[in-house]
Parts: sequence; structure tokens; C-alpha cells
Amino acid sequence: MAEQPEPDVAPDTDPDAGPDAGSTPGAADRALPDPGYDDAISAHEERLADARRYAIEAGRRKGGLAGAAMAGAMFAVADIVDGPKKDDKPVTVESATDPDDVDRDGIEMRVGEVDVGSPALPSLDPVTERAARKPPQV
Repeated sequence: MAEQPEPDVAPDTDPDAGPDAGSTPGAADRALPDPGYDDAISAHEERLADARRYAIEAGRRKGGLAGAAMAGAMFAVADIVDGPKKDDKPVTVESATDPDDVDRDGIEMRVGEVDVGSPALPSLDPVTERAARKPPQV
């Protein structure tokens, strides 16, 4: 019996993992922030704290204790009015085709082993006349 040659598999890889295993990061890995993200955020927060400290010190130099208190109060009011920063990003969904008009065409689909459907809505006549208005009372 002839000896079979062993396949070329690296010792640290799993042959059952598939062709893409370990080659590219997955969606979960791409969703994580960059490694330097925390450092950049902390540097930005330090710059903001320095700017606030400088503004309060400038208020103290120009207006004494009242000026420093006013500068600090202005930052507090700005934080209250603006509120926390929100990460509202627009959501864009791309589709190869236009969406179906279920009001005009109706819809039929199969959910599990059950057929589900809804007929199209009846079309209404367009409104062409305005309702008569009462004359204004004088």
C-alpha cells in the first residue's frame, strides 16, 4: 500500500474553518472602533478641559471671583441646554429595485406553511372640488 502525502496545512490553522477563516475581519470586528480611538477621545477631552479652564481663568483675571463664577456658570448652562451629544447618524438602505406598492398591488406571501395575503385597497375618486366656505362673519 502506497503512502499518501499529507495536505499542505499550517499547524496553527483549522482545516475545517473554511477558505476565509483568519484572512479578513468579520463584520463584528469592523464595527469596533480603531485601536487609537480611545486615545484620540481622551486627548480631545483634555483639550476641552484645558479650554474651559483657560476661559474660567480669563474670567477670574478680568472680573475677579464673579467673573470666574460667571464663566463656570456659562459652561454649566451650555451643558444643560445642549444636553449630551447624540450619535444620530442617517440610515441609508440601498435596494436593487423599487419597493412594492402594497396599497395598489396588494401582497401575497408564504409564512412557514401558511399563505398570507391582503388585497389591494380600493381606489378612490380624486377630490376636485373644494368644500363651500361660509362667508366670514363681520
